Amino acid sequence: MDFMERWGESVDPGKIGTIDISAEHETCRCRLLVLLRFLAVIIGVPIAWYKIVPHVPLPMFQAIVLVIGGTLVYVALSYLLNPAPDLDNIGIAGGLIDHPWRYSDDINRKLLLAQCVLGPGRFIAESVFDMHVLFEKRPEPEADGDDPQSVE
Repeated sequence: MDFMERWGESVDPGKIGTIDISAEHETCRCRLLVLLRFLAVIIGVPIAWYKIVPHVPLPMFQAIVLVIGGTLVYVALSYLLNPAPDLDNIGIAGGLIDHPWRYSDDINRKLLLAQCVLGPGRFIAESVFDMHVLFEKRPEPEADGDDPQSVE
């Protein structure tokens, strides 16, 4: 951040996005889409592990533990952290040019980058949770004795 950005921000401050920390998402209602997303995760993640593990400079068992553990941490952080940049303050010309008088657009650009980096992990987590919701057993409502159609 240079002097011009600091001075410009004091004269005309821009809006800054937020980072929401929550474990909520809107569950997908389309069964076919849930199944396709889950299938992509079940096939894609082990293939990525298979490609990454040989390049880790550790013994094989340690490399596998490190890669799988790192993936689990990444997916958990991606699901819990939801960066939301203010897209109205992301630069000049729709974000093509950095705004020379504001550093708040630099913060929003970093939030947008974080959103892009965390996106695949969030996709994995939401796919697994949606699949869980799709197949979870819901308890049947119990019939009580106040039912007007029951005969005693």
